[in-house]
Amino acid sequence: MENSSEIFNLGYVLIGKNLQVKRNVNIEISDNKIVHIGNGFDSKGKDYRNAILIPTLVNAHVHAGDFSFPEIGIDKPIGDLVSDPKSIKYKFFNKLKFIDIKRYIKDFLEYSKKFGIFTIMDFREQDIFGAKLAKEIKDELANELNYIILSRLDKKISKIRLKTLFELSDGYGISSSTTYNKADLIKINNIFHDKIIAIHISETLKQGLQNDLGYILKVIRPKIIIHGTHLFEEDFLELKDRNISLVTCPRSNLWFSNGIPRIDKMIDSKVNLLIGTDNGAWIDPNIWKDMELALLITRIRKPLSNYSKEILKAATTNISRILFKNYINEGLPARFIIIEGERSGIFRSHNLYQAIIKRGYNILYSRFTF
Repeated sequence: MENSSEIFNLGYVLIGKNLQVKRNVNIEISDNKIVHIGNGFDSKGKDYRNAILIPTLVNAHVHAGDFSFPEIGIDKPIGDLVSDPKSIKYKFFNKLKFIDIKRYIKDFLEYSKKFGIFTIMDFREQDIFGAKLAKEIKDELANELNYIILSRLDKKISKIRLKTLFELSDGYGISSSTTYNKADLIKINNIFHDKIIAIHISETLKQGLQNDLGYILKVIRPKIIIHGTHLFEEDFLELKDRNISLVTCPRSNLWFSNGIPRIDKMIDSKVNLLIGTDNGAWIDPNIWKDMELALLITRIRKPLSNYSKEILKAATTNISRILFKNYINEGLPARFIIIEGERSGIFRSHNLYQAIIKRGYNILYSRFTF
């Protein structure tokens, strides 16, 4: 059988884990793999000389089910809205049918693709019911995106129920350090130790003052910490030393009045940093907004700084240390988006990484192979 082969001529390509800039490039794709990256343009190539090819975007923390009820309770504090299982959002979940929640989550995922997001890590509530719902979606969209299910138990914690959840999920998403007692946390860790364990840490000032990070690190071994809004440089260094990744959600932190994340310190510490949009009811999944806000936060906290490259890596290649190689290199699956570069002003920019973050959301072409 004849191999299907395509060639793309591109103005710029960001290559490798470190997003190295390469200009005037042709890329050949065969059987959904990048087989050649060459200098100059190929006469047989598709013309994207006015564009930039970058890795697909990664939304490393969402609550996609919340997309079922946008803008509920905008005058309520975060504890009233999302605390499990007696919060306002749970009351709304309980009013909805399985098929409706499934449709709204699929809407969220389809909407995300428009922004170039093809990997989404979802904290999926609603116990085993919610995990089954998410697994159906994952199976149906398996060829379109990488939907990572981090489910959790809202009711009794038992080995049998945890093993059932294990079979349905890619990992476990713990709401906070106080959601479960120590014995239950250990049960979760024992069952899910070879999958992803993620947990919200120091999202609020109260949680930070309680040293929730210190407590959790004594009890379980998470792979991912969410938020860390009220952590400090020494905490970020400890996460780095323990090979624990950190997901910052700047728009969510500001929307819920929880604080301004120390993104400059996160990056300076060399912790593996990712970006998430968080709750789909209040924050839309346009991660370009979070990237620009992250850049603005670093500028106000550290005037005249330029963390644009590291922020772009947080939304693209840094996932490679946890899950899969999400970068551009020969021999890797073809996972990329092509963004317009001329009319947006990116080609004239004196800093390509900053320009991509600020102006790169005009997506001309996307491709995802997993």
